[in-house]
Amino acid sequence: MAPVAIVADGNQESSSAFAMRLAELGWDVAVLCRDSTAGTETVNRVRGTGRQALAVETDVTDSVSVDAALGRVCAELGEPNVLVNTVTTTVRGPLSRISDDDWLAATGLPLRGLFVTSRSVIDPMIRQGWGRIINIAALPASVASGPHHHATVLAAVEGFTRTIALELQAFGITVNAIAPATPAAEVRTGAGPHVTDAAGPRYAAQIAAAVPFLVSDGASSVTGQVIHVGDEEAA
Repeated sequence: MAPVAIVADGNQESSSAFAMRLAELGWDVAVLCRDSTAGTETVNRVRGTGRQALAVETDVTDSVSVDAALGRVCAELGEPNVLVNTVTTTVRGPLSRISDDDWLAATGLPLRGLFVTSRSVIDPMIRQGWGRIINIAALPASVASGPHHHATVLAAVEGFTRTIALELQAFGITVNAIAPATPAAEVRTGAGPHVTDAAGPRYAAQIAAAVPFLVSDGASSVTGQVIHVGDEEAA
């Protein structure tokens, strides 16, 4: 029986790339997304590799919805060994003008989804004595119009990753994050603020390239780390 991976928010380009790389490595993949039809393309591509796949309509911020999705995944594919979370936020404007609801949408809801989905897979992974949780920060290309949202979310993703990595290490479960790097050209010139386009195809390709190592037995001692990847083309 093939190992099972869950990819949350599977209609993101980066998480779709991750799902495909897992399939190529021999994993069956379940895609959780708010609209199950949005994950259909990813599911079809995964099945094209010969692996099993399904899309489950899920509100990742709702524990009842996530628990129901996990039950279906376990029934149809088996208990998951890998969880991939994609954490996104959107530019909402300057801090002086942001509303309470916009702040919650930009920060609270993405982080709640990260918490709920991660919590849901801990017991199945502990039962199997092996697991990988990988948190992907997928942010807009430019943070110039609202950097406080993205800095808050990035810091929270890193802190959450490191905290649960310590908690789960004794059970053979590693927890790592992937985040966008500042382009080298801007580091050299001091320009900014700007980060790598964390929704673009090159960023997705860099994430996919990290998959074989992060899910391998060779990465069993790598946990609580934040891997910064870029999408900058060679100069």
